[in-house]
Amino acid sequence: MRKLLAVATIQFRMTLKSKAALAAMFGMPLALIIIFGVLLGSALDGGSDTAPTPSARIYPIAVIDEDQSLASTLLAESLGREVTLKVRPARRSEVAKLIADAKVSAGFAIPRGFATAVAAGQAPTLELIPAPGSNLDMGISPILQRAADQLAGDYSLALRLAGSTDPAQVRAAMTRVADERTRRGAVVAAEPLVRQAAGQQAVSGGTLNHAALGYTVMSVMMSILMMAGVFLNERQHGTWGRLLTTPTNRTSLLAGYMLSFFVTGIFQFSVLVLGTRLLFGIAWGPLLPLFAVGAALVAASAGLGLFLAGLVRTFEQQTAIGVIFVVATSMLGGLFWPLDILSPTMQRIGHLTPQAWAMEGLTEVALRGGSWAGLVLPLTVLLGLAVVFSAIGVRRVRYE
Repeated sequence: MRKLLAVATIQFRMTLKSKAALAAMFGMPLALIIIFGVLLGSALDGGSDTAPTPSARIYPIAVIDEDQSLASTLLAESLGREVTLKVRPARRSEVAKLIADAKVSAGFAIPRGFATAVAAGQAPTLELIPAPGSNLDMGISPILQRAADQLAGDYSLALRLAGSTDPAQVRAAMTRVADERTRRGAVVAAEPLVRQAAGQQAVSGGTLNHAALGYTVMSVMMSILMMAGVFLNERQHGTWGRLLTTPTNRTSLLAGYMLSFFVTGIFQFSVLVLGTRLLFGIAWGPLLPLFAVGAALVAASAGLGLFLAGLVRTFEQQTAIGVIFVVATSMLGGLFWPLDILSPTMQRIGHLTPQAWAMEGLTEVALRGGSWAGLVLPLTVLLGLAVVFSAIGVRRVRYE
């Protein structure tokens, strides 16, 4: 055990002494979050509680309330408070003429059963009806998405707080939820709700939150896959041979390296969680389920790194293939954009990657409090991948 811990400690210290490694582990993901989360998010998310600038675009929209419930009324009221929207109620039959007469930019339909579905934690389809051939929905949909997500989260929580469906009590509970959210700076969100009339989901809000989760997952995976190249690097330089002439056996040596990967990954994950919380106000959710998902991600990444080290011959090959693999699977796995905006076929393909399951677990924790029932599948898949890849990697790694 002492030999195992000694190997792990040496590798961890060497990593922390490398300025290049620290820049890749922490500087790169934080820079990407700033670029794609803060800068692009401010352009895409639209709307705010402050007065619009003189150059801000005001979008007139027709709101079709087919549910006629308290939840749908509250959503319409919320949209009316958006400084970049000018809301007018309408019937579905009127929307096409209003768009043709240039009186509104788009229609937004709240369907029957909206309140029931939101109360049950489901995500009903809220229909966005843009003008034919127009791309204005790209400016409108993030605003609608953010308002719908927030309303869904607040309303379901207010129902639990009120313990009743009485409109007056639910409204009072909604006020308490909104006040508490404002005080804490937290965002209560539900599954994405807004979809375009053609059936394709609109661009979702929450760009900063998604960027923080996505680039944290990607950077942890990439760091560990690069670290796993130490097997190849030390074999190339003859370190393996010298170490194996000492009383340290192969099992202790390999276990020590794997432990160093795990400790480094958890350290990186922890720093990024804390950094994004302090810098950007990201609410990651409860710590215990959060770090359960983080540990499963790190374990899967370490297993994958060991597996890759058993396939290639040099450290340079490990680095090149690792970068290409992580970036490609991150695209498929929904780290750069939500999987929900893709077709069902692409969503199924995306779930062949560990990143998709890591994002599913982190989203469960950040948005819904991380119930263990909701984390069973993501944790099982990630840990299963860790076991399978590690077992294959152990058999294929060459010591000489």
